[in-house]
Amino acid sequence: MLIRKLRRDPVLIAAATATLAICIGANTTMFSLVNSILLKPLPYPGGDRLCWVTERMGRNNEMDVAVAPDYYSLREQGRVFEDVSAFDTLTLNWTGVERPEQLDAAQVTPSFFRVMGSQPLMGRYLAPGEEGSKAPPIAVVSYAFWRNRLGSDPGAVGKAIQLDRLPHTIVGVMPQGFDYPQGTQVWRPLPIDEASQRPRSARRPMRIVNILARLKPGVGEQQLATEMSRLTFAIRGEYPPEYESAGFLKNMAITAMPLQGRMTGDLKPALLVLTAAVGLVLLIACVNLANLLLARASARQRELAVRLALGADRWRIIRQMLAESVLLALPGGLAGMAIAGLAVWALNAAKPLVLVRYPAISVDVPTLLFTFGLTLGTGLVFGIAPALAAGRIDIQNSLKAAGQTQSLGPRIAGLRRILVVAELSVSLVLLVGAGLLSRSFLKLAGARLGFPADHLLTLRVNLTSSRYATAESQVQFFEDVLQRVRGLPMVRDAAVSTDVPLSGERQWNSTSFQVAGRPPLPASQRPSAAVTMVSRDFFRTMGIPLTAGRLFGPGDSPSSPDNIVVNEAFARKIFPGEDPLGRRIVTGANDSQQFTIIGVAGSIRGNALGAEPAPLIYHCTCQGGNRFLSLMRLMVRTNQDPSAAIRAVEGQVYAVDRDQPVFDVKTMEQRLEDSLAPQRFQLVLIGTFAVLAILLAAAGVYGVMSYLVARRTREIGIRVALGARPEDIMRLVFSETAGLVLVAVAIGLGGAWVLTRYVKAMLYGVTALDGPTFAITPLVLAVTVLVASLGPARRAARVDPITALREE
Repeated sequence: MLIRKLRRDPVLIAAATATLAICIGANTTMFSLVNSILLKPLPYPGGDRLCWVTERMGRNNEMDVAVAPDYYSLREQGRVFEDVSAFDTLTLNWTGVERPEQLDAAQVTPSFFRVMGSQPLMGRYLAPGEEGSKAPPIAVVSYAFWRNRLGSDPGAVGKAIQLDRLPHTIVGVMPQGFDYPQGTQVWRPLPIDEASQRPRSARRPMRIVNILARLKPGVGEQQLATEMSRLTFAIRGEYPPEYESAGFLKNMAITAMPLQGRMTGDLKPALLVLTAAVGLVLLIACVNLANLLLARASARQRELAVRLALGADRWRIIRQMLAESVLLALPGGLAGMAIAGLAVWALNAAKPLVLVRYPAISVDVPTLLFTFGLTLGTGLVFGIAPALAAGRIDIQNSLKAAGQTQSLGPRIAGLRRILVVAELSVSLVLLVGAGLLSRSFLKLAGARLGFPADHLLTLRVNLTSSRYATAESQVQFFEDVLQRVRGLPMVRDAAVSTDVPLSGERQWNSTSFQVAGRPPLPASQRPSAAVTMVSRDFFRTMGIPLTAGRLFGPGDSPSSPDNIVVNEAFARKIFPGEDPLGRRIVTGANDSQQFTIIGVAGSIRGNALGAEPAPLIYHCTCQGGNRFLSLMRLMVRTNQDPSAAIRAVEGQVYAVDRDQPVFDVKTMEQRLEDSLAPQRFQLVLIGTFAVLAILLAAAGVYGVMSYLVARRTREIGIRVALGARPEDIMRLVFSETAGLVLVAVAIGLGGAWVLTRYVKAMLYGVTALDGPTFAITPLVLAVTVLVASLGPARRAARVDPITALREE
């Protein structure tokens, strides 16, 4: 019977299905994202017990690292850990094949695989004792490497592969899906010895590592926090007195957090904001459908009154109306599920850069249950107001009423106005959010890089074999490559550097220093700066301007004094109001190294577009010194599209050494696009939600104003009969709309003021209370709403007074 009643109103069914399909589809898609990234357990046995352990220290806890002695201390003293492991990441050259490749690799302790809880598909993983500098040259490979690089060879275990020109015996193959750290293809022993790391010594460098631990079953958050406090006190006592006197241990804390939280921390705030935004869109859809059902209840007023007069229970009427609304929501839920499936497929196929390091999105059983529950909940939400209104019908007055102007009275007209104000307010909140992200995106896209990004090609070459064990051999390799690359007809200039702007990589190569001639400072209070090694022609190739002094030239060599160039950010911070040229800084153990500032170059963006330029020191490869020379990037300025020069540049690298793979090949414009990817992803989604919200709100205004015009047909007819002009009637309708808009703007701006604090972390260059955004978005909403009310206003202006009065 309910289905037959609904089939009599195909327009209502079509409107409800289309609206809910889009909104439920969007919500289901967002839930799939959140579920796959934030909620779904890690694909490792007992993944909820995996913890990332780190050590915070320094004056303001600015250092967030772990060192090898921490691993040994935690392994021996941790009472809540089932097992503890240490690892670090690196890249290895896979040679001995037709085309050498760069592999993402990890060096791990034997306990690593036990902590992760995974068993090998073939062979074994590292055994106890297979670690340290004397560990055998063995490797465990990933399923993807075994399948794609070794052709799924069933006899792969026991065979050797060349890694950095050294043969490594494959002892195991991990199962499909195991690739932690994300993307790892090869695991080999971590080459550290406990004897070299303990006891801790200020004169002996401590190896930086990553620490993973597996909690014992049943360990809760409070017990873990208590244990971390105990371990902090114990490990702090193991440091030599020099660390205490330097102030490094003042705020020291050993912390542990769930591995899943560590892996998803960057994306979590944005996903939660977007989930809230799409939820608000669904709320607007519910308000619209509630308005439609209120209009339908008005049309059924006489029918409902007759049923009540014949003895029907009011609660039965309410239950029936709710059942109708839920039934009306089901087609929209099914269509929304289909739309979500297509959206998830498209996201997995396109794989936006912001989602690359996260698991594939899936539509699984929890997602289906979410959609089903959302559909039922939506049906109840948009059906409850019409159901309650129908249950309060005045039987006597309803039976006396007749004709086409039946209405549930002024109370319902007021309720519909309230619903419209609510959806307009919510729409304004979304518009403000989209406006803030738009302004932030434009600011970020227009941020000054400090150098021209066009016609610039970047690529990486890591010299990791024993053939390039000395700084001299590394410098010679890159000099040979540069000489060859500069000879290409499409190349304008070329240089090398240890860092590429906008690479997204954290600069670990930094130094703390003392300014010569100033009172000495304790180690914990000394300023620090990132350090980059560059070739002589780096600044010319990059187009970085010289603002003072000179750049590296032919006179700078291993036999000349150690000179450095600093950026403007360094000069402003370290020498405010002073001339930095000729000043010296000292660094190294016992301040044994001294460098003279010969020039100041313009500041450029570092590893991220949104990060302001930090103090930076440039050392020249021409002066020698083994400062991470093996981890060099090649920058090539071309006369044409840099993408067209890739093959030629790679060929020149291989001509110098066939076994050195070229990788991470991108133009600087591609790196700029990649840097904008997270903000673009957020903007596209919330912008889509805001547009959808304002269209739904406009449709709601159109429906309510049409309803109000229909209710006031007799009044309008009388006004026209008494001499009102069409423009007067249209002004009457617009004034009614304007009143709704003003109330909605007041409420919406208040809600935006409260809620925009949650998008603060997603903004760049604008505040959460950005004036232009809060001024323009209400105007956009007002114009949209007034356009939506134009149709009802024109209809009201064309009312024939004779026809209107005769119908009444």
